Amino acid sequence: MLKFIKNIFQLILSPGNGWEDISHDSEDPKSLAANGLYPIIGFASLMAFVQYFYDSELSLVVLLQRAIIIFVQFFITYFVASLVFSSTLSFWVEGTPNEKKYSTIIIYSLAILALINAVQSCLPVELSLVYFLYLYVAIVLWKASRYLAIKEKYIGYYIIMAILSVMLPPFVIGGLFNLIIG
Repeated sequence: MLKFIKNIFQLILSPGNGWEDISHDSEDPKSLAANGLYPIIGFASLMAFVQYFYDSELSLVVLLQRAIIIFVQFFITYFVASLVFSSTLSFWVEGTPNEKKYSTIIIYSLAILALINAVQSCLPVELSLVYFLYLYVAIVLWKASRYLAIKEKYIGYYIIMAILSVMLPPFVIGGLFNLIIG
């Protein structure tokens, strides 16, 4: 877990160097997800309860629903992004797509998104500055193109695909659940 958090901070501070360090680690994506991503998603879900301290009118049921939505939106996004990456990367990479590498990219990107969500949950008001952090996740995904060995002429397509499959689903899934629950 500490190595996972160290790698996240490395990606935040210097995405290019972060992906180089991660490529040297070569950890199994299943253990990354179990020991890193899922606890961070759980942490982001628990941060939904912090909203009670500055909005005491929220009931425990509403906060629990928000926490469940946060966990589910990131959990489902992992599998959606894995499906999209596995079906599209074969056209854009040099050689065959490496499942371990694209799963690692998805895991670390979702962990950063979950941490941004945790920060948003802790703030009493919506700050537009926090939404700029999502642009930084797009930069982290862009810098991962070298880690994946994306062909130079397909980097733009890769970035669009990565944004649509990793960054967009949490918003769509969360919005759908909020519409259903009300």
